[in-house]
Amino acid sequence: EGPSSPVDILQSRANKMEPWVKVSLLLCGFGILKEFRPSEPYIIQYLITPPMNFTEQQVNQDIFPVSTYSHMLSLIVVFLITDYLRYKVIIIIDALCGVIVYLLLIFGRTVFLMQVLEVFYGLFMAGEVAYYTYIYAKVDKEHFQAVTSFTRSAYLAGRAICGLVAQIIVTFNIATYMGLQWLTLGGLSLALFWAIFLPKVERSIYFHRDKGDLQPTLKTPISNGFRGKTKNSEESSTEEIDSKSSAINYIWTDLTSAFTNLYVVKWAFWWALATCGNYMVISYVQLLWQAIRVDTNSSETQYNGLVETVYTLLGAVASMLMGRLKVDWRSKGEAVLTMCSIGLGIALFVMSQTYSMAVAYVLFIVFTIVYQIMMTVANFEVAKNINDDSYGLIFGVTTFIALVIQSVFMFVLNTKLALPARMLFTVYGCYFSILGIVFLFAILARLLHKVFRSNNNRYNF
Repeated sequence: EGPSSPVDILQSRANKMEPWVKVSLLLCGFGILKEFRPSEPYIIQYLITPPMNFTEQQVNQDIFPVSTYSHMLSLIVVFLITDYLRYKVIIIIDALCGVIVYLLLIFGRTVFLMQVLEVFYGLFMAGEVAYYTYIYAKVDKEHFQAVTSFTRSAYLAGRAICGLVAQIIVTFNIATYMGLQWLTLGGLSLALFWAIFLPKVERSIYFHRDKGDLQPTLKTPISNGFRGKTKNSEESSTEEIDSKSSAINYIWTDLTSAFTNLYVVKWAFWWALATCGNYMVISYVQLLWQAIRVDTNSSETQYNGLVETVYTLLGAVASMLMGRLKVDWRSKGEAVLTMCSIGLGIALFVMSQTYSMAVAYVLFIVFTIVYQIMMTVANFEVAKNINDDSYGLIFGVTTFIALVIQSVFMFVLNTKLALPARMLFTVYGCYFSILGIVFLFAILARLLHKVFRSNNNRYNF
C-alpha cells in the first residue's frame, strides 16, 4: 500500500481518540470562538466616537448598568433551565444572544437600543453556565480535572487571542472600531454554527439524573465536579428521575450542606464580595482610562488589547502555580485574604488618582492577577468542602449574590449619584479595603478568643 494521505492520517487519529477527548475538543472550539470578541477592549472608544456618539455619562448611567440587572435576574433561572433542557439548547441560545448583541452594536444608534443590547448581553453572560457545566454531563468523573483544565484553557486562549488581535488592529490602523464589531460578530456567528454540532446530553445534574446516582455524598478533592456519569454508569440504569420535587430536594440538600459549613461560608463570602468588586472594576476600567486620557490631553495609542492579553496569560500562569503550592489555608487563609483585599483596595485607590496611563495599566494587571490567584484558592477550598459535584450550584448562587450586591452599588453610585470614573474607583478601593478589614477583625476575634480561653484554662487549673 502507498503512503497514507494527511487526511487519512488525521481520520485515523480521530477514530483512535477517546470519546471524552473528542467532546472536550468540540466544546473548547466553541469556547475559543465565543471568547473571541476583539471589540471589547475598545468598547468605550466605539460608543463615544462616531457613528455612535454617546456621552460618557450616558454609557456610565444609562447603558452599562442594564446588563448587570439582566445578568442578575436571569442567572439562577438560566441555571435551572440549562439543567432541565440539558445544556445544548442553552449553549445555542447563548451564542445567538451574542450575535444579537453585536448586530445591535453595529446597527443601533439610540440609548434605548443600547439598553436592549445590554439585556441580551446579560443573558449572554448568564448563559455561560451551560458552557461550563455541559462537559460534566458528557464525561466520566475520572476525567473531570482534565476537562476542567481544557475548558478553562479555551476561555483563556480566546481572551488572549482576542486582546492581541484587537491591539494589532488598533496599533497599525488595520480597521476602525466598527471593523472590530464586525470581526466579533463573525466570531460569534461561527460559535453559533459550531454549537449546533455539539453532541446532545442525555442526563443532567438535578432534573435528569441516573437512577443509580441518587444520594449526594461529601467528596474532597475534585475541582469543578458536577453530577456526571460514574465509572459504572454504563451498567447502571439510565432511567431518568425527572420529578421536580426530587430536583428541589437535591438542590436544597446541596445548599444546606454548603452554607451551614462555616469554613465554606468564609470563603464563599470573600468569593461573592470580591467577584462583585471585580465585575465593577472590569465594567468601568475603560471609562477610567478614558478619563485619564482626557485629563492629560493624551493622543497616544491605547494598549487596552495588550493589557487584556497580558493579564489573561499572567493570571492563568499565576493561578496554575498557586494550585501547586502546598499551603495550610485553614490556618493562613484569613491572613492572606486580609493582605490581598487591602492590597487590591490600595491599587484601585492609586488608579483613581493617577494621571499616568502606564501606572493605571500596570496596577490593573496587578489587580486582576491577585484576584485570579485568590479566586483559584477560594474555588478550590469551597469545592473540597461541599457535596460531591455540587460546585456548579454553589458557583451559581455565589455569583448571583455578587450580582445582587453589584446591582445595588450600580443603582446608587451610577444611577442615583452619577459618580464620575475617578470617584467610582475611589469607592471601589474603599470597598476592597473594608473587605480586608472585615477579615482582619475576624483574625483579631479569633486571637482574643484563644487568649480568653487560655486564661480561663489557667485559672481553672
